Amino acid sequence: MRRRGADLIIGGELVLSGYVMSDEAAGWAWEEEIFFCPAMVREALLVMGEGRITVRLNSGGGDPVAGEAIRTALQGHPGGCRVIVEGQASSAASLLLMGAAQREMTAGSFIMLHNPSGYAYGGAEDHRAQADFLDMLARVYAQVYADRSGQSIEAVLAIMNAETFYSASAAIEAGFADAVADGTDANAAPPSFDDALRARMQRDMTAYAAMMRDKSPGRGTAAPRNPAAPGGVPAPVAATMEHVMPDPTNPTAPVQTPAPTQIQTPPSPAPDPQAAIMAERNRVTMIQSMARPFVEAGRLTDADVTALINDGTAADMAGSRFMATMAQREPAPGPMRVTERGRDETETRRLGMEGALVARLTRAEPADVSRQYMDFSIVEMAAERLSQRRVPGHFAGREETLRMAFHSTSDFPALLENAMNRSLAARYAQAQPTYRRIARQRTYVDFRDHTTVRVGDFPDLQPVSPEAGELKAGSFSESKEKTKVLAYGVQVLLSRQLLVNDSLDGIMQVLNDRGNAVARFEDRTFYTMMLGGSNADGPTLLETTRQVFNTTDGTKAGTAAAINIASLSLARAALRKRKSLDGAELELTAAILLCGPDKETEAQQILAPIQAQQAGNVNPFSGVMSPVITAKITGNAWYVFASVDEAPCFEWGLLEGYAAPRFRMEDPFGVQGTKFSLEHDFGCGAIDFRGGYKNAGA
Repeated sequence: MRRRGADLIIGGELVLSGYVMSDEAAGWAWEEEIFFCPAMVREALLVMGEGRITVRLNSGGGDPVAGEAIRTALQGHPGGCRVIVEGQASSAASLLLMGAAQREMTAGSFIMLHNPSGYAYGGAEDHRAQADFLDMLARVYAQVYADRSGQSIEAVLAIMNAETFYSASAAIEAGFADAVADGTDANAAPPSFDDALRARMQRDMTAYAAMMRDKSPGRGTAAPRNPAAPGGVPAPVAATMEHVMPDPTNPTAPVQTPAPTQIQTPPSPAPDPQAAIMAERNRVTMIQSMARPFVEAGRLTDADVTALINDGTAADMAGSRFMATMAQREPAPGPMRVTERGRDETETRRLGMEGALVARLTRAEPADVSRQYMDFSIVEMAAERLSQRRVPGHFAGREETLRMAFHSTSDFPALLENAMNRSLAARYAQAQPTYRRIARQRTYVDFRDHTTVRVGDFPDLQPVSPEAGELKAGSFSESKEKTKVLAYGVQVLLSRQLLVNDSLDGIMQVLNDRGNAVARFEDRTFYTMMLGGSNADGPTLLETTRQVFNTTDGTKAGTAAAINIASLSLARAALRKRKSLDGAELELTAAILLCGPDKETEAQQILAPIQAQQAGNVNPFSGVMSPVITAKITGNAWYVFASVDEAPCFEWGLLEGYAAPRFRMEDPFGVQGTKFSLEHDFGCGAIDFRGGYKNAGA
């Protein structure tokens, strides 16, 4: 029965175990064989959809051309692939590992890189052509390893030529993996790569190559050679590329190939009892080595290991069996408990990088914990949070590092979002819109209407009876005016070029623009409210059913006049005579003169501190009031206000817990960049008429 791609999907994950076969070889594979091929992987990816998927890999390798096809399929998956090596990823399997967006290894796993090997039938020219082809193929695959590891091609070729094994920690250090898989002990002892392991792998891969030769239909004694294309090398058309590992005990021994005249499948050799004994010993050793870190961690028992040995489980299947056993024993999650703890090294590094970004974006002095990261680029910070040792030098590699940081479980997205919000808050705090000079700030606890307690609403003190010492109850007049906060927002895009090229000046400009834009938005929103209504006399109050500025309440001059001593005197007197809701004198002091650009010069002249030569020429308003100028007021109108601490006519505020606008990441790093929403909760409104006075101006 032919295996399909859906057979590789177990528990919602893609499980790649066994030989890496070409699509052709898979077509005539035996039913009992454990393998996967490019067609099966592509079919499984289609079934699993375009989201991010997890791939569990345990393979000794196989056909490197098929491995490259699978690597390309994994790399091109829209949602990205997280590949976890469980057991081994050797030879062609280590090549396909390079296609993962996130490359992880369990603590007891390993990977192996070596040169591609093959065989050829025919004469000397055929073998020379095959050697040239293998050299070319080695450089092609070395380029793949180099791009993902950050090493040079020459360094990778040396690694492949030496047939190098890597434990999880060594692979991360070399750049061939990104992290130790969650739930495994990063400090566990790495597997031992002794001669027995190498010999076993050499026998397995050589046997695999022989099996492919024996089963391949229609292969002749020698393959015809095609002429080389420009820039290429001649190669046998029918040359197979299954890996055949050299014998480590005799590196110079030539690879045995069938005689040119051999067409029939040779008879199976007689069983070798000694070889069977050695194979069984190697199987037991592999299973015990794989289980050792989990036994020491208490997640497996000696009985679990013995059971797998006794039932004949193959070594390359033991990892999956062990993981299933440990998963069944995981306790159900209980209620979350919050315990106090100190700051660990990982959190300290994150805060240090976050502080360095803030310092660079705001041009502020960094804290001591951030100084070491002041020269880090955004990509370097992302790589550090992924535990990558090297950052690629080309744009594509740096972009891939950022994409992995945004889509993995690292805290880099939170780091960037927090740094941007802290920098935005600093820019927002520097802005000083004029409305804050004439309106009182408050905090809104939610989005409902909020009432306001005003100056003079508190009951007067009452005399205490000397006999009983009893305090009398006073009345409390409640305000009817209500204001509330509203939610606002807009989308902001940081392009991939901006992030990959570490253009902090560009990001800084975005923060400056947004910080100033929010302040301007608040200013515009406030004055739209204050100057609304008939004749721009402000909103209507519930208490009086009249606008804030009107002649009935004495908050608007009956006759329009320029800003001079006489008109200002009338305004100041009107404030002095104001009474509270309960009829008590407020004795308000004129503190602010508000006008538009057309009256700015008059305001400055009337408030200028000039020493008069005669007592009759003294300016009584010199140094008494502060001028506030805003372009939101057009024409000749001008206003006088008491201090907002005494008697505010208006109030403004933000939602509780927020002191500034904030960025919220919506879409992680994608084709166009990273999309943020700029959110802000702001409210303002009129609460009283007593602290203000308007003159239409002349």
